[in-house]
Amino acid sequence: MERMVDRSVSAAAFTDEAGAALPEHADVIVVGGGIVGASISYHLNLLGKTDVLMLEANVLASGTTWHAAGLVNAGRGSAAMTELSKYGAQFYKELEEKSGIDVSFVEAGSLSVARTPGRVDEILYAKDVADQCGVRNEYLSEERLREVWPIAETEGVLGALLMLDDGYMNPGWASVAIAKLAHEAGTTVREQARATNLLVENGRVTGVVTERGAVTANTVVLACGLWTRDLADKVGVPVPLYPAEHVHVRSNEVEGAVPTLPVYRDLDNSYYLRHEHGRLLVGAFEPDGLPRGTHEFSTEGFAEFPEDWAHFSKIRTQAEKTVPGLADAGYDRFLNAPESFTPDAEFILGETAEVEGLFVAAGFNSQGIIYGPGVGKKLADWIVSGSSDFASTSVDVRRFSKQQNNRHYLHARTVEALGRLYAMHWPAKQVDTARYVRRTPLYQRLEEHGACFGEVNGLERAFWYGDPGSRPEYDYSYGRTSWFENVAAEHRATREGVTLFDLSPFAKFEVVGPDALAVCQRVATADIDVSVNKGVYTLFLNKNGTIELDGTITRLAEDKFLVVTPSFTQHQTEAMLNKEAKGRAAAVFNATASLATIAVNGPRSRELMQLVAPNEDWSNEAQPYTHGRMIEIADGYAYCLRVSFVGELGFEIYPSADLAINVLDALLDAGKPLGVKFAGYHALDSLRSEKGFRHHGHDIGPDVDPYSAGLGFTLAKDKPGGFIGLEAVRQLDPKSPRLRTVYVKLDDPEPLFVHDETVYCNGKQVGRLTSGAYGHTIGGAVGIALIDPNVDFEGVFEVKCKGVLYPATVQRRPFYDPKGERLKG
Repeated sequence: MERMVDRSVSAAAFTDEAGAALPEHADVIVVGGGIVGASISYHLNLLGKTDVLMLEANVLASGTTWHAAGLVNAGRGSAAMTELSKYGAQFYKELEEKSGIDVSFVEAGSLSVARTPGRVDEILYAKDVADQCGVRNEYLSEERLREVWPIAETEGVLGALLMLDDGYMNPGWASVAIAKLAHEAGTTVREQARATNLLVENGRVTGVVTERGAVTANTVVLACGLWTRDLADKVGVPVPLYPAEHVHVRSNEVEGAVPTLPVYRDLDNSYYLRHEHGRLLVGAFEPDGLPRGTHEFSTEGFAEFPEDWAHFSKIRTQAEKTVPGLADAGYDRFLNAPESFTPDAEFILGETAEVEGLFVAAGFNSQGIIYGPGVGKKLADWIVSGSSDFASTSVDVRRFSKQQNNRHYLHARTVEALGRLYAMHWPAKQVDTARYVRRTPLYQRLEEHGACFGEVNGLERAFWYGDPGSRPEYDYSYGRTSWFENVAAEHRATREGVTLFDLSPFAKFEVVGPDALAVCQRVATADIDVSVNKGVYTLFLNKNGTIELDGTITRLAEDKFLVVTPSFTQHQTEAMLNKEAKGRAAAVFNATASLATIAVNGPRSRELMQLVAPNEDWSNEAQPYTHGRMIEIADGYAYCLRVSFVGELGFEIYPSADLAINVLDALLDAGKPLGVKFAGYHALDSLRSEKGFRHHGHDIGPDVDPYSAGLGFTLAKDKPGGFIGLEAVRQLDPKSPRLRTVYVKLDDPEPLFVHDETVYCNGKQVGRLTSGAYGHTIGGAVGIALIDPNVDFEGVFEVKCKGVLYPATVQRRPFYDPKGERLKG
């Protein structure tokens, strides 16, 4: 029996001790008794951690799990997330047999229909990812679509993808079943034990305060759903998530509604359908969500909001148009309950930056059922091993800026966030809500020159430029967009002349003090004990020897260093530096907002620097590649570092924020005879892809070691004191990497790379693209891939793009300036 929306769920199904006294101590406390908390507890048990305490404020699954629709998906939009969801689908298939609890799992499959050409492209790319990851699927003809869903109208459907390993089940009882497995494996389960605060000493979590008393612990996991933000906030930890109303309704009996019907997703109309007792459940992911603060609903479990048929009317109309039987049947249940959503529509996972030993697994954007088992497994591994072992950058709790935890901001963003799961996932898609909150010091001038802005972790950045004085806007496509040629022009201007990039969003930190060198040496793989004004590219590893960050460290003085890392790693970088500085004679200052960054790039960049700073010597001898110095520029002074992320001669200027516009205006004025132009982040991505520079979060991350990344040259294994991860790195054979990083170019100049395209050699799948763009200099899509290290490079290579295999050239050196001669001027 399916027992959906069942309020009888509780630990009483397997124990009579859930109300017993709390222990004084536990090795690990998991706060939250939903499907994620239960999964984490169980997977910790499987790894040998049996002293686990799971605390639930009310009864198991009474937060958001109980009202979920129970949809199970094996495939997702990326290879990394499919790894998690595929594990979950298999886990649920075996759960009833393992637990002895009826979870009503039905492997009916799931169907995504496309009503626009863009959506057809999207599901074809989804099919490619599914094929790559071994998820069974079928792209349906109209005739097959009618066979699979005979009670649905097919008018207006342009394409349909059936995922055969998907299905549905009862989420509340699945949560109880996993909790039972955890209980039997050693987890202590306690209900009616609301956590009210966390215990923290010297920056490390030491326990949890509950309404029934305090319990000490070595590790604490916050898996308490929409309550996670408020609990974490009590100890200064930002976890940006926010609740919204989330609705599904159930029809009366519908003729033809049978258990074997796949879940039906009408993505373009923002709803799904699933079978329930001869009825159809209609759920909404509407684009105009209704945010609700945690103060607006009950804390007592099984919280609901009033019915709102008016808000649901658009969804209802579209669903009844697809399945006319719904209108005839009517409805017998309206479920409106809270679910939490995040600013970027990705969930939140991992150890927090502010409090050591405090982990988070929350903000699943209504996908907690899909990811619960996989997240439980991966977070348990993370806790036991000390670091992530999968491509977790996109879901890492440290990816956000602290500003994004603001509730006014979150309320505004959540209007849009709820619907993003079913919205088009266009390449370069930008959000519309809660925009223009944080801006770089150069924002106003860039806007005047026609910048089209996008947002990354709450900060506006110029992605491309229209004409000066214009207000360009994005249009989206899986092919060439209207702004494709704008980016091409910026790319060519950088390769042939001189351009200006606003790189102010990059994270910037100063490490100062007698032990500043020791701090930098410990976090960096490269040797940072270099001459003053020398910059060094380096990796930052975790103790398991995989990549946490990359960036540059420049020695400004004997006891002062400038650390620059990717913008969305600001929170993470600060935590790593502060952790190593703790107890040492060193201080870490966040200079991200106080220093602008203007990149001057291109073969004529030296000429421009000579014009704007004529009192300086701009010869190679005066400032070699990777060296910096303080320069007199415009009407002030700024630090200038000779580096480039585009594969050309270049300089990065770091004026103070109050001087930034003055320096930029001087560059623009002096650069007029040289034809200086602005260039944005899309051009930057195109340029660095041709040159083969890595992009953190795509090409490198905690699932990649330095040798697989082709970055073994950054490892100073014999430097005094070593570095984090050195012992793990010593276990690796640089001549036999686990994977090999290569450079890929399509021979056909027309197709574009999107993400995760599969690479084939002699007809066999050998790897995937990790990032890519269009190479306007080399005349084709170009990217970086991780492949089998034993591949025969004399073989025939192809890359699958939207279901089509395209001939490709694969090589070990970048396609543009492979020897780096242009960087050195």
